[in-house]
Amino acid sequence: MTIKYLLYGSLLAMSVSCSDILNKKDLSAVTDDQVWGDAKYATAYLNRLYEKNLPKWEGEQDRDGDGANSIFYSSYSDEADGGGGVMYGQLTTASCDYWYYEDIRNINMLFEKLENNEAIDTETCTSLKAQASILRAWRYFCMVRVYGGVPMILLPQKLTDDLLVSRNKTSECIDIIIKDLDYAYENLPWSWTGDDLGRATKAAALALKGRVLLYYASPQFNPDNRMDRWEAAYKVNKQAKEELEANGYGLYASYEKIWYDEMNREVIWGRRYQEPGATNKWNAATRPLSEAQNYTGANHPTLEMVESYPMVTGVPITESKEYDPVLYWKNRDPRFNVTIAYNSCTWELSGKAGRKQWTYVGAELNAPTATGFYCRKAVDPSYTSYYTERSSTDWIEIRHAEVLLNYAECAAMMGKTEEAYDLLKAIRARAGILAGDNGMYGLKTGLSSGQMIDAIMLERKLELSFEGKRYWDLRRRCLFEAELNGKVRHGVLPKLNIPEEEFNKIKDTADFDNNYATYFRDSLVILDKNFAIDFKDNYYFYAIPNKYLETNSKMEQTQGWSGGTFNPLD
Repeated sequence: MTIKYLLYGSLLAMSVSCSDILNKKDLSAVTDDQVWGDAKYATAYLNRLYEKNLPKWEGEQDRDGDGANSIFYSSYSDEADGGGGVMYGQLTTASCDYWYYEDIRNINMLFEKLENNEAIDTETCTSLKAQASILRAWRYFCMVRVYGGVPMILLPQKLTDDLLVSRNKTSECIDIIIKDLDYAYENLPWSWTGDDLGRATKAAALALKGRVLLYYASPQFNPDNRMDRWEAAYKVNKQAKEELEANGYGLYASYEKIWYDEMNREVIWGRRYQEPGATNKWNAATRPLSEAQNYTGANHPTLEMVESYPMVTGVPITESKEYDPVLYWKNRDPRFNVTIAYNSCTWELSGKAGRKQWTYVGAELNAPTATGFYCRKAVDPSYTSYYTERSSTDWIEIRHAEVLLNYAECAAMMGKTEEAYDLLKAIRARAGILAGDNGMYGLKTGLSSGQMIDAIMLERKLELSFEGKRYWDLRRRCLFEAELNGKVRHGVLPKLNIPEEEFNKIKDTADFDNNYATYFRDSLVILDKNFAIDFKDNYYFYAIPNKYLETNSKMEQTQGWSGGTFNPLD
């Protein structure tokens, strides 16, 4: 039984391979002493912590920034349409609930019960605690990146304790998160095999540490641009790149198949799925409704996202003589066709050979895409509609390309632009962009540090598109005002130039790559119809929800919100 299966079900159900557990008549009668007196039970407890705390596919989250239970962060950016109150300046102090203390208490329970535990051998106790450390670090990081400092509780609170706790300084939170990740790094293997494949590793701890320090060095947390933070982030991300590659990690050969060839060398940390017990709905939510079941409407790429992809030469479309605004999909960065489905493209969903995707007016009668595009990334074309809401595709939270991009950004901020160039070229080479005569893959030579940062942020937008990273990048770099505020996002609306009856006769054989304009005309549509984007300055650190303030008199509200006194930059 692999971790892919272990991550789901109840505490005891996850231990079905253990014969002594199965032989018990009443599994619910397992006592606390039994759990912490037997390594198999304690491991089952840890497996439950994995299930509750590992990052998930978008749409599967149990918390979000807009009061709903199911979100897609692509809509909180320029990747896709939507976004609600986050994008239109309509949040309140009750809107953003990222409060994980019930989960953290359960993690802390493991630490308490394994401290000086004489029933379980020291090596096993250390391994279990190291795995739990990365889960606790992740949960606290998920709160700190939205609130700044939060109460750092490291042991289960008892009724006799003072339950009214204050927020720790953000700097203290980061130190504790890093300490947990260091413990995980020191005590976990580089990889697991067999039944344990998918557990936390040194690689995951080191890569996540690099991400945490990158955030802490970024303008959201570092408006004064303290270079000691960038230096710390640079050292760890460089270390991560070098040590991961020395231990078998690296860029996978196929950008498209990263999501389908599971646990490949690029995968550093994520969540495993296996139908029927552990599934997700990414495919259903992202596909057109005709090829899905019960879900659709998420991750529709905007025109702005579509136009961000350069040509196959790496040159921006605005600077290329080869770019055709009508046949805009031709000769683009190969990641374009892995990510974007457009009107007339071949997209063999549900295993339908030669199937074309139509988004023209009238082609989709139920829940058509609002933008004229669909997202193809990680959408498995072999799934029939039935399996789209029962997907087994693993979620990849951190992959090696992100490690390279994190390292590149830190290098650029340290003035080490040549290192950044090498990292970007490696990513573009894997993507299939042409090297060109100068071997620069379309990158301009002689970039300043600031220009290199712009190039890196674009590369992150392209390489990590629809992986839930763009929103967080816009936040940590404080880019909403410069790149989105006051603007509206756009899509395209294809319309037929000939009667549909005539079109139906030729649509399977016509050459749309050369004669698209004969059959269609694309109109520009505004997606943000009621309001322009208005991401407020105080959204970089959300308010603590009122319900948590009302039950804790020591909890300060964040500065910038009503009654706020807590400085998230301390």
